[in-house]
Amino acid sequence: MKLRAVLPLIFVTGSVLAQVPAKPGPDVKKLDFFAGTWKAEGTVPPGPWGAGGKYSVTHTNEWMDGNFFLINHSASKMPPGLGGDSLSFGFAGYDADKKVYFLTECDSQGGHGVTEGSLNGDTWTWTSSEKLPDGQVIQHRETNKMLSPVSYRAKSEVSKDGTNWLVMMDSIVTKQ
Repeated sequence: MKLRAVLPLIFVTGSVLAQVPAKPGPDVKKLDFFAGTWKAEGTVPPGPWGAGGKYSVTHTNEWMDGNFFLINHSASKMPPGLGGDSLSFGFAGYDADKKVYFLTECDSQGGHGVTEGSLNGDTWTWTSSEKLPDGQVIQHRETNKMLSPVSYRAKSEVSKDGTNWLVMMDSIVTKQ
């Protein structure tokens, strides 16, 4: 009889504990560097993707309620060989189990993907791979070296073998 009186208390207590709001850890808070609106402009060199040309990208990043995920909206103006103009939407966060940052993104041209990232000192490194229509897999690496609280150098590279990398874009990104 006494056990029946205790069980509802356990369920109520467990239910209350489950509702205690979690707080983002220090790894999640490191993404705060990217919060705000950022702009990059530069030139894509000629390469296997085409003749190259000028590009610009504007990223607007804001914290989702709870501050666990950074929501990203981007507008890109790229040379025709790299897709032309597009919009993208995504979110970044930290996977504590894998101990890795991630960016999940989709764009107005039907593209989507997940990029994994790490932070070493003042440099973020983001990596992903993409299967092309011809079946070939291309690896992508972007390094973001923080130069100041309002600027970073973004270097985007591609590789067929993970050893030999070809620079696609290299620019200074500034907070607006």
